[in-house]
Amino acid sequence: MRPGSWFRRIGWFLAGLLVLVVVAVAFMDWNWFKHPIERMASAKSGRSVTLAGPLQVHLWSLTPTVTLTGVTLGNPPWETDPQPMARIPRAEIHLKLLPLLKGDVILPRVALSEPDVYLHQDGSGRANWTFENLALTKTSASHPAKLPVIRDLLIDRGRLRLVDEMRKLKVNGTIDAAQARTNPDSTPFHVQGTGTINDQPFSLQVSGGPLMNLEPDHPYPFDLGIKAGDLQVAASGRMLKPFNLGEVDLGVTLSGQDLAEGFYLTQLALPNTAPFRFHAHVARRDRQIAVTGIAGTMGASDVRGQISIDASTTRPTVKGELTSRELHLRDLAASLGAQPSGSQSLDKHTQPAPSATEPARSLFPDARLQVRRLRAMDADVLFHANSIEAGQIPFKGVSFHIRLNDGILDVDPLALEMQQGRISGQVKVDAREHFPAAHIDLRIAGIQLSQLKGKAPGAEPPLEGLMQARAVIDGKGDSVHRVMSDANGKLTMVLPRGEINAAFAELTGIDVARGLGLLLTKPHDKDEIRCGVAEFAISKGIMTAQNITFDTRNVVIHGSGQIELGPESLDLQIKGDPKKFHLARLRSPIEVRGRLLQPSFGLNAGRTVKQGAVAAALGVVATPLAALIAFVDPGLAKDQNCAQMIAEAESHGPAPPKPGEESRDLRTRQAGSNDSHHLQ
Repeated sequence: MRPGSWFRRIGWFLAGLLVLVVVAVAFMDWNWFKHPIERMASAKSGRSVTLAGPLQVHLWSLTPTVTLTGVTLGNPPWETDPQPMARIPRAEIHLKLLPLLKGDVILPRVALSEPDVYLHQDGSGRANWTFENLALTKTSASHPAKLPVIRDLLIDRGRLRLVDEMRKLKVNGTIDAAQARTNPDSTPFHVQGTGTINDQPFSLQVSGGPLMNLEPDHPYPFDLGIKAGDLQVAASGRMLKPFNLGEVDLGVTLSGQDLAEGFYLTQLALPNTAPFRFHAHVARRDRQIAVTGIAGTMGASDVRGQISIDASTTRPTVKGELTSRELHLRDLAASLGAQPSGSQSLDKHTQPAPSATEPARSLFPDARLQVRRLRAMDADVLFHANSIEAGQIPFKGVSFHIRLNDGILDVDPLALEMQQGRISGQVKVDAREHFPAAHIDLRIAGIQLSQLKGKAPGAEPPLEGLMQARAVIDGKGDSVHRVMSDANGKLTMVLPRGEINAAFAELTGIDVARGLGLLLTKPHDKDEIRCGVAEFAISKGIMTAQNITFDTRNVVIHGSGQIELGPESLDLQIKGDPKKFHLARLRSPIEVRGRLLQPSFGLNAGRTVKQGAVAAALGVVATPLAALIAFVDPGLAKDQNCAQMIAEAESHGPAPPKPGEESRDLRTRQAGSNDSHHLQ
C-alpha cells in the first residue's frame, strides 16, 4: 500500500476516536467525580468539603463552566462552633484555559446564590479562613487573603458573620455584588455589617464598582467606612491586584476621642490622646505597611510624620518619626495617664471610676497602663515639638525617643526645653510581669526660677536663681499614681545662687516687725541666697526631708517634714536662724500642709522653739552637703557661694545636743544626713 493510504487510515482512526471521546464526555455523568473531588478538596483544605447537589460541567469551550449545588465548607478541627465556614446553595464558576499556561488563574465569572459565610479568629490568632490551622507564634503571622482574579463576581443576598476574639469584635452583615448594567447604583458591590467591638457599637460599610472586566494588573477602587464607639475611619483606595488584600493603597481619615481605642482594630499599643483627627496615606505590601503623609490635630496640637509597620510576626514592629509645630502641653495629659475625654471609649473597662471622696485635682494620674498591649508589639518612634503652649510654665520644646521591645518600654532621651533651663532624663518600664516596674532618672539643669510665677497680675516669684536638681525613683505599679505610692529613691535640689522674697526670709525667723513691715510696704524686696539645698529620701512612697537649707544674707533657713506621694499630702515645717539678734522675734515655724497641687501655708504659734545658733543650722548639713551637691552636678561643689557655705559649715561643726524638742529634731536630722551620705 502507498504511504498516503496509511496516513489517511490513521487520520480517520484518530478522528473516530476523538468523536467517541466527545460523545462519551457529552453523555458522561459528572456526578461520578463528586466524591473524589470532595476527598481531594478536604485533604487540601484540612476541613470537610461536601457537594450535596448535582455537579454539572460544560467542557466544550475555551471558558468551561462548572455548576455546584449544596456546597458546604467546614471548619478546621480546632473550631467548636457548629456553623460551617461557608454554605453555598448554588455556585457557577467559569474558568479561562489559556491563561493557565502562564500560571494565572482567571475566573471570568463567579455567581454565588445566597452564600452564608462564618469567619472566626480565636484569642491565640488561629483563623478559620487562613487554612493554616495553627496558632500564631512569635516568628509567624498569617498572610493577607489572596484570591484568584474574578472578572465578574455576582453575589445574591449573601450573609456574613464575623467573630474575632483578639479584637473583641462581633459582626453580622450582608454581601451583595451585582452587574452595573442591571443595577443603577454606581457602586453595585456592597458589604454592610453591624455589631460590637469590646461591647461598644460597631458598623462596617464597604462599597465598590462592578466586579466585571477585571484584569490581574488593573487596580480595583473601593471605599471603606468603620465606626467603633467614638472611633471613625473613612478610607478611599484601591486593590492593586483585584482580590489580593495584601496589595492595597488607601487614603485614610481617622478621628475619635482617644487614639488608644484603635487597639482593637489594629492590635497596636497606641497612646491615649486628646480628641484627634488625622489624614494619612496607607500602602500595604503583603505584611509591610507604610503610613505616610500623616497630618492632623490632637486636641489643639498639630501632628505630622510617618510610620512603618512590619506585620510579619505576631508581635508587629512600629517605626516612625512624628513632629509638631506647636504642642499644647495639656494634650499630652492623657498620654501620661490622665483620664481620657472619650464619651464612648472602647477602653471603658480600663479607666478607674473616680471616687466620691477623691479630690478633684491630683498631680499623679491613676489611669492604668495596659501591660498586655505593651507585650503585643515592638516600637521605635521619635517625637519632636518645635514649641509648646504650657500656660504659666514657659516650655519651648520637647523631644523624646520611645523604644518598646518585648514588653520593656524605654523613653531615652527625654528632654523638655524651657526659655532658661532644661529637664532631661529617661524613663524605663518593665511590663513583662503582672505589676510593671518603673525606673525614672530626671535632671534639671539651669532652670531659672523667676520663670515660675503665679497667675495674678504683677505676681512675683518667691525664689529666683538657676536651680539644678536630680530625681532617681524606682517603683512598681500599673499607673503613675501607683508607682509613686511605691516609690523608692531620692530627690536633690541645689540653688547655687539666687534671691528670695525678703519678707519670706524674715518671716522664717519671725522677725515680726521687719517681716510684716516688708509684706506691707516693700513686698518686692529681695534677699540674696548664697546657696540653697534640699534633699529628700524616698521610701515606700514617702519623701522625708533630709536636708533643707538656704543660706541668705540675714537668715539661715532650714526645714523638715514629709511628703506622702500616694495621697499627695504635705507636712513640712520651715524655720530660720537669724544671723543678728532681734528682740521682737517669735520662734514659730512656718507650716506647709495640704496637697501637692493645693498647698496651704500657716504659722503654728503652739510650736515655739528655743533660739538655735546659725552654726548649728549649718553644722547639721555639713557632712552630706558636698556629697548631695555632687549627686546633682559634681561641678556645683566648686561654685563660690556653695563652697563658702560648705566651708563655714565644716568650720562651725554640728552644735552639741540640747534638751528639748529642738535637740531631738537635730539628732533626727543628723541621722537622716548620715543615711543620705551613705547612699552616695
